Amino acid sequence: MSSSFHTTKLEFDQKKNVFVTQLGEPDEEDYNVRKFPIVEESEWALVKDGNRTLQSTLLLQKQREMAVVDQELEAKRREFAVRMERCMTKQNELRVEQQKIKERVEKFDRFVRENEVKRQRALVKFQNERKQQEIREHELVVLKEKYDNLEKRQKKLVSKIEDNRKFERYIQQVVDILPEGYLELSDNMLKGVISRYNTLEQANASLLQELMQKDDSIDRAQQALAELTKTKTDEVLSYNSTIAALHSQLEKCYQHTVRKEEETLRQKIHHRNQCQLYGQLELAIKNIVDLKCRAVKVKPGQKPHTLLDKLSIIQKYLLERESVYQMSLETATPASTPPSHLN
Repeated sequence: MSSSFHTTKLEFDQKKNVFVTQLGEPDEEDYNVRKFPIVEESEWALVKDGNRTLQSTLLLQKQREMAVVDQELEAKRREFAVRMERCMTKQNELRVEQQKIKERVEKFDRFVRENEVKRQRALVKFQNERKQQEIREHELVVLKEKYDNLEKRQKKLVSKIEDNRKFERYIQQVVDILPEGYLELSDNMLKGVISRYNTLEQANASLLQELMQKDDSIDRAQQALAELTKTKTDEVLSYNSTIAALHSQLEKCYQHTVRKEEETLRQKIHHRNQCQLYGQLELAIKNIVDLKCRAVKVKPGQKPHTLLDKLSIIQKYLLERESVYQMSLETATPASTPPSHLN
């Protein structure tokens, strides 16, 4: 017997062991004889009956444990209901306290807002009064500066009048030394001298203005000449830069053409290598089909196999080989595994 079968160990008392084949009334001489019933069932049936008895015992034990767990769960449910009721009571009390706190907070917020409005009003009033005070102080400073400037100007004018006294004395001396009939007869000779001076000054100013105009026209002509020279120089530079740019573009086009020619040459070499590799692969596939797959032949009037057909033929051949190999492995392996229910 294999080790997977159950073993039973029987312990017997120090009595005679006999098998009973017929039931009858016990005799006195058979008192010390232990009787065993004849077992007609197989050992597998006995093992199954033992397992069924063990499962029934475990089921009863699990039912008792479930009953205990149900009792504990019911107790927990009652405890949870009591706790929930307490929590609801606490929640209602907390809601009332929150409402009271909310009312106190609203009152405090109103008080704070009213105080903030009063503070803002007082602050605005203070800022307005502060600005008015600054404006008044600034006006006072400006008026003081104006007064000081006027006072200084008055002093300067008085000083200037005193300084111009010498010119009056000088003009009087000029009038005294002038010949008779030099000036037109007028009541005041000083005004005649001043008028004559003004006339000469105006003539001098007109001459100076005409001279300045001539200078301006000369400057404009020189400026036009300079601008024309600059324009022509700029045109020459622009033409030179255009020529340089075109020359640079020509160089780039030449380099691009050289690169394209090199790239075309490389592509031709690569294409030639690819064609050579393709021919080698096609020849190798044809040789494999001819050597390994001789059974596949082209029938008369049938189109020759394409490359994809040849590859599919090789694939079928390899799959058949693999299936044959797997079948040989399965055939070589001995089937000595016991039934699954015995393990």
